[in-house]
Amino acid sequence: MTGCLVIIERELLGLLRNRKTLYILVATALAFAAVVILKWPSSGISDLNGQQARETWQWLTYAMLGAAILIVPVFPSTSLVREIRGRTLELLLNSPLSRASIYFGKAGAMLGFVLLLLFATLPAMACCFLMGGLTASDVWRLYGFLLLVCTQLIVVGILVGTYCRSTEAALRWSYGVTFAITIVPTFPDFFMKGGDSPIARWAGWLKLISPIPSLMQLLRQGSLDGSGLSERHPVMFWYLVFTGLSIVVGSVVCIIRFSHSLLDQSRSQGCITDEQSVGIRAARRVLYLVDPQRRSAGIPFFLNPVMVKEFRCRQFGRLHWLLRLIAGCAVLSLMLTLASAGGAESRGVNFTGAIIIVLQVALIVLLTPGLAASMIAGEMETGSWNLLRVTPMGPGTILRGKLISVVLTLALLLCATLPGYAVIMLIQPNLQAQVQQVIVCLILAALLAMLISATVSSFFRSTAVATTVAYGILISLFAGTMLVWVNLDAPFGHSVVERTLQFNPLAAALSAIEADGFQNFNLIPSAWWISSILCGLLLIVLYFRVRRLSQPD
Repeated sequence: MTGCLVIIERELLGLLRNRKTLYILVATALAFAAVVILKWPSSGISDLNGQQARETWQWLTYAMLGAAILIVPVFPSTSLVREIRGRTLELLLNSPLSRASIYFGKAGAMLGFVLLLLFATLPAMACCFLMGGLTASDVWRLYGFLLLVCTQLIVVGILVGTYCRSTEAALRWSYGVTFAITIVPTFPDFFMKGGDSPIARWAGWLKLISPIPSLMQLLRQGSLDGSGLSERHPVMFWYLVFTGLSIVVGSVVCIIRFSHSLLDQSRSQGCITDEQSVGIRAARRVLYLVDPQRRSAGIPFFLNPVMVKEFRCRQFGRLHWLLRLIAGCAVLSLMLTLASAGGAESRGVNFTGAIIIVLQVALIVLLTPGLAASMIAGEMETGSWNLLRVTPMGPGTILRGKLISVVLTLALLLCATLPGYAVIMLIQPNLQAQVQQVIVCLILAALLAMLISATVSSFFRSTAVATTVAYGILISLFAGTMLVWVNLDAPFGHSVVERTLQFNPLAAALSAIEADGFQNFNLIPSAWWISSILCGLLLIVLYFRVRRLSQPD
């Protein structure tokens, strides 16, 4: 127990002495204050039944859950990776401390940081409470529920950190697993609408592992769609069972993996392509840019060497990872299209198109920071940027090579999700012009997300910080501006909402497809011009940042 407390003290002091922690706490408090101000009643009519207070409280609650999903997974995974790479974990494992003490110490320190984050939300929560309509038990149940969710995310982050060897991979897998257990399970049940088929029943059970239905039940909002298994089974009970089991099992696996094997996990790099048979070499010669096991006499003069390096060394540049990612996106797109096309007659083809657009933008927001946020920060963190500085390549060549590698990867991912639009045009052929407008919006969204992530990467020397900031900016841009649309007419008018949505390529795409709630907004082509101007400005800033970093100290 004493050893566990020592680890907690060490980790917490390290976090609290970092200025970034203070920035996160202040930003969290200000963000939740903004949510309360946004939903604060603007009329002078007194609400005696507390309906306005509960509505504001609900918005604050969802914002707290979103902040937990965005912030919490970052610290445990990256902290453990830094411990492994810095060889400080070796000192802990060679100390008299047990593996359980080390694990619970690190988890306890992360939990202490979570408590600080929850403490930062108290002023906003107090405003909701003073409005009336809430009880102290409602507030305490909410904080207890969020603490349980954060505990699960901490265990997931530490477990991911035991398998990853770089901060890029740790962040990518942490966010991937977090989204897989919090957001993704709600989609199948939403499309199945609580049917009686075996797939619908499976979807109803699947959503019970997500905290969103349980949170809705806690807020007395019912289920996601008003039907399904959530009414026939206690949602909170099954979520607590799943979360408790995941915490226990994850903790046991983490304690088992806390050994010296974490410090020495060599793996085979495979066979060099040039040492394989003639047939294999001939088949793979076309794909040599994404083949890290091929010996090459040199890079042709017409190819950017930085681009070749990125494709050969980055994880998504490797052929097997790229093919798996593209195949997964294609299968997901087709499954989503088939699931939503079943209700096209009742809800319209536009609904199916809107779902596909949201899927594509979600993929862009999820994957782009992992590809572009480490573009410069990763080089600075590992010290390889100094090697680029001593080469004859100028800043334009370096920047162009890195951007092209990300652009090609994003283009392949977007192409993998395009089959859904073929189904839409097959159902309703007159939507060809609208689909073309949607594709332009998605291209601009991908470019904007890439340039934002790359520009953020040029201002930080830590991949973890750059990736987290990039995620925050992209979520604020693509999802945060939607809060203004949700509050249409109260307190924002139509003109204010329209001007705000012009900065969001997602809203422009939904307006082009005439999705529900976006038919009355004229966002095209003004949204295209705004996104293009932003991309140009970001590209200029990024070039000058790369030029500045390329100069001698």
